[in-house]
Amino acid sequence: MSDRARSQELLALRLSLLLVILFAAGAILIAVYSDSETMTLEAMSAIVDIVVALLAIFVARKLGEPANQRYQFGYAKYEPLMTTVEGILMTGVCTGAILYSARDILHPDPIDDAHLVVIYSAASFFICVIFGVWMRSVGKRAGSPLVQADADLWIVDGWLALGVCGAFVASIVLGSIGKMAASAYIDPAVCILLSLFFLKKPYDILRESVSDLVDANPYAGAVNAVEESAAAVAEQFQLKGVEWVRVRKAGRRVFVMVSFFEDPTESLQDMDKVREAVTNEVVRLNPDVDIVVAFRLAPALDSGPSPAPGTI
Repeated sequence: MSDRARSQELLALRLSLLLVILFAAGAILIAVYSDSETMTLEAMSAIVDIVVALLAIFVARKLGEPANQRYQFGYAKYEPLMTTVEGILMTGVCTGAILYSARDILHPDPIDDAHLVVIYSAASFFICVIFGVWMRSVGKRAGSPLVQADADLWIVDGWLALGVCGAFVASIVLGSIGKMAASAYIDPAVCILLSLFFLKKPYDILRESVSDLVDANPYAGAVNAVEESAAAVAEQFQLKGVEWVRVRKAGRRVFVMVSFFEDPTESLQDMDKVREAVTNEVVRLNPDVDIVVAFRLAPALDSGPSPAPGTI
């Protein structure tokens, strides 16, 4: 990642932290004043988001540090670890919303001032979605899955806020026509439906990030560009073939090991020249990938096993 992309990433994450602190403060004040379970849940989730935002900034800085003796492959694994935490927290927020809403359905409790919740949730919708879309564009330009995952959190929060806003508007309307008992059920019912709908997003985040953590092949089941380029290079330099291609992904970084079969009948000097040329060509064809190239003798030309002692 370039210095400019890294600075954009850190800027987006710092703005996210500032905004979530403001949302948390607003949610806490309204929850205390209105005695709303929904706003209490919003305040709790905002506090969790503050923790996530702080961790995201820490991880983004770590990713810029070079490899060292302890972390010989760098800090790339911090990124899928962080997005895993985000996915788990998103799941927790949605699950918590369902549980709290179910409790409200069983024990309906009208709030003191629904108008404050409507104003807060309407403003939250516009701010969250606009900021989330902006963060998503920054994340794509910077090549930052960390920022993109955070952007998804903002967009999910925005649409959840819109559902809450609509529910409380309906609650106000029902209350104005004397249907107070019915109005108490609208908010928890809408929250449950929205939470169930948005549970798919943390599932997708967790599926990808956990795959990175366990070094799953990100291209399993498909012929990828690295394999195609390796086969083309083997043909170009008249090697005996490709033994294997192994790929693993850690956040934004992709690590590849390629092993080629070579002809042992060539001189050592010629083989060294071919190895250097092959390595340079593989790296040139895959500039955004960390590649290690290995060579071994073609199986058909390997010398057979040594005879057992005492045999002729």
